[in-house]
Amino acid sequence: MDVELNIVNGLISILIWSLFPIVISILSLKSKKFRDIVEGKATTFIQDGKILEKNMKREKYSTDDLLEQLRKKDIFQVSDVEFAVLETCGQLSVLLKKEKQPTKWEDFFGKGPEVKKPLTVIMDGKILKETIYSAGYSIDWLKSKVESKNRQVDEIFLGQIDSDGRLYADYYDDHFGKEGEKNGDSRTTL
Repeated sequence: MDVELNIVNGLISILIWSLFPIVISILSLKSKKFRDIVEGKATTFIQDGKILEKNMKREKYSTDDLLEQLRKKDIFQVSDVEFAVLETCGQLSVLLKKEKQPTKWEDFFGKGPEVKKPLTVIMDGKILKETIYSAGYSIDWLKSKVESKNRQVDEIFLGQIDSDGRLYADYYDDHFGKEGEKNGDSRTTL
């Protein structure tokens, strides 16, 4: 628009503004630490049926906001909630207490195990040491579980331990044949 401005400077600025989000996205995919800085971490609002007021204050989340998000999920009593976490995208994820969860087939055949949230112990091929230790497991235990399937930790995209101590692993190498049929399963429970 201004004839005195150099077009090269304009193109360089457009290029920089276009590449910046792409570089941030790539770095976020490659590094959990960078992703935590850029996107933040999920925050627990309700744990073991108790509201964690300090976490809500830190996220500037009012009681009205919490109740509204619960109502959107058809939950009208906080006492029905076992665990609730505010995800980095702003959504509230909720785990109801066992007696408030919808009835499932296995409920008719005896009491199931206590419901606990799964713990993510491997992310992007790296062991999350703090989580594995807080769960009462060791890195050697985790590596032996992975190696029992002739795999390595760096081959795992996501690994979680359930309440029974089983390790679920989703591997990087998803193999698909023609028309989307799987040639080999890239997920396994160890």
